[in-house]
Amino acid sequence: MNYDQVLSELETLVNDTFSLWEHNRVGFQWRHYTWNHTMRVRAMSMELGRRENGNVKLLEIAGTLHDITKRYDGVILTDDNGKRILDHNGFWLNETLTPAGENVVTDLYKKHNLHGKVHHESGAVITENILQMYDFEQEFIEAATAVVLAHLKPMNLTAENFKLLYGNIENQILYDADTMDPNVGYTGFFRNIHIHAYFALQRGSWDLEEYVRNLPRWINSKQEFVDNLLTESAREVAQARQDRNQHLFTQMVDELDDMEINRKYGLLGIIEYFVSVTEDPHFQNQLQYLQDEWLPERQKWVEEEERDSSSRERAQDSVNRVKHFLNLLAQESRGEI
Repeated sequence: MNYDQVLSELETLVNDTFSLWEHNRVGFQWRHYTWNHTMRVRAMSMELGRRENGNVKLLEIAGTLHDITKRYDGVILTDDNGKRILDHNGFWLNETLTPAGENVVTDLYKKHNLHGKVHHESGAVITENILQMYDFEQEFIEAATAVVLAHLKPMNLTAENFKLLYGNIENQILYDADTMDPNVGYTGFFRNIHIHAYFALQRGSWDLEEYVRNLPRWINSKQEFVDNLLTESAREVAQARQDRNQHLFTQMVDELDDMEINRKYGLLGIIEYFVSVTEDPHFQNQLQYLQDEWLPERQKWVEEEERDSSSRERAQDSVNRVKHFLNLLAQESRGEI
């Protein structure tokens, strides 16, 4: 078996599957988010696998497939009192969205009657069936299926059930990576901006300063996620990312004292760029634009400022902050920190 070719085929299958739905946003998810999230989680799980002596290839395959049925998830179901409906494991239940197109994944979804299943359960079934189409050993297929199943953790697990579900380090790692990406660090910050701004603009009101000053509430709410991760490596990485977000907030509050410069050159300008594209933001494309076009353009503007003006020095400081932010954001997206 040519592993690289198989991996490429699985990536194409997942990306093509995500494109079968016509809708864009549902709750806190949007069309491009699912694919970008999948690639970041895979990268993070592989890095954690190296740190924890896990099976990195197993994590690469499971990471690629873990959210393959996520686009079936519609709005969260509620009862007559508006309370979210949970299954016996404490997972929110969602309306099932029907794709506009079909492929092998949707065929398997129908064949195995996965309608209404939470996406980690349906995704595990799809993973097992897809991998059986290739020359993977049965032991590997079973392990990958178990890793996908474990990427969401049931509430109130007994010690015995915890050992059954998370006895293998790879199962713990994918759960940690999947939990960390949307909640902690600059990748979580990116998501928070696009969630907050989208709904604020839907209501007709967006205030940059208000958003920045309210960030501590969001950052502090994520500490519980950090503390409850399953592997030591994930807790270390997540705490570093959490601390990084706290420092980012301090920098942005300081930038509020020089709004004119920092909306043009600084982190405040980065936020306003993100907010300018809220309907279906593509993480990788936005990051590349900021690195390849936005930042070089600002650096050129700085050099055109009057040499002896105080604004030139302030603008350069702002650009330097942005450059550091983008470097760290790129590293996080590659699972490196």
